[in-house]
Amino acid sequence: MSGLFYHDALSALTAAGIRFVVVGGVAVNLQGVPRFTADVDLAVALDGALLASAARALAELGLRPRLPISEAEIGDTRTVRSRVEERNLTALTFVDPAEPLREVDLVLAPPVPFDELEQTADQMTAGGLTLAVASIDALIRMKTGTGRAQDASDVDALRRVQGASRGP
Repeated sequence: MSGLFYHDALSALTAAGIRFVVVGGVAVNLQGVPRFTADVDLAVALDGALLASAARALAELGLRPRLPISEAEIGDTRTVRSRVEERNLTALTFVDPAEPLREVDLVLAPPVPFDELEQTADQMTAGGLTLAVASIDALIRMKTGTGRAQDASDVDALRRVQGASRGP
């Protein structure tokens, strides 16, 4: 382990073969907008076997599910899909009980479908890892209309980055 939480979490999930796309504040940072974020948000495929592998990889880093949910339940695609559809579960949050700022959200129901996020993601290298990072367009779509001030600020900043990259 490197001792850098983001790097350790992303490395563990990559080593476990988890399909994910970096979204949220970390993706906003990687797309060129500096801002503080404590957690790591990752859109993931709704696949029980991969979610169970992700849970095991995160457990090795000392992270536990915030919800009372067993690894067996996480590993059952039907159970997870049921919680998404019937209980509006949008993410499985894993947190370190000893250090609450060490948090990973596995986003199960992103506003932009996972397959589309994955297909349009930008491949970036950070800390020696090659990561799928949500495109600026996808981040804008995900953050538009949420009612959160931070998301509105992110959308404005991402549009400025997008405009600057397109040139005059």
